[in-house]
Amino acid sequence: MSPGPVHRERYVAIGRVLKPRGLGGEAFLHPLTDFPERFQVLRKALVEKPDGNRVTLGIDRVRNCGRRMAIKFLDIDTPEKVALFRGSELLVPADEVFPLPDDTYYVFEIVGLKVVTEAGPEVGRVVDVITHPANDIYVVRREDGGESLIPAARDLVRIDLAGGRLFVKSVDGLLD
Repeated sequence: MSPGPVHRERYVAIGRVLKPRGLGGEAFLHPLTDFPERFQVLRKALVEKPDGNRVTLGIDRVRNCGRRMAIKFLDIDTPEKVALFRGSELLVPADEVFPLPDDTYYVFEIVGLKVVTEAGPEVGRVVDVITHPANDIYVVRREDGGESLIPAARDLVRIDLAGGRLFVKSVDGLLD
């Protein structure tokens, strides 16, 4: 499972603009993607400000800056101007995310799936994914209003993205 980008409608957040860097209008950039190399070919992005307003901005360059990344937007040439975008997220169309290996999914693909048992009844929906080194954990809001934590283990779950479902093996106590 890849933590990857965060889904917003038909867009995916791939980076967050941080504080200004220097005097030329650059800002530090926190990648929200497992593929930071994608920034090298990115020429424009939909930028969503913290207040929800969106604007499309051209990108002059994205570069490594020590252990961080820095971004320079076109026509934004002062620290004061780029500071207006602090906390904003760079969005790209969902169909432009990098493909993942088989049986690997982005979080935004999992959140919202119906959770059903192998026997058939719907249990609830995935509302979040907690990323851990060993395996991810799906947070399921059950039909009864409770929550269950399901390990994202291949022997416990099967994902059907096309059908919008996550099948869970019937294991005592798993969905309690």
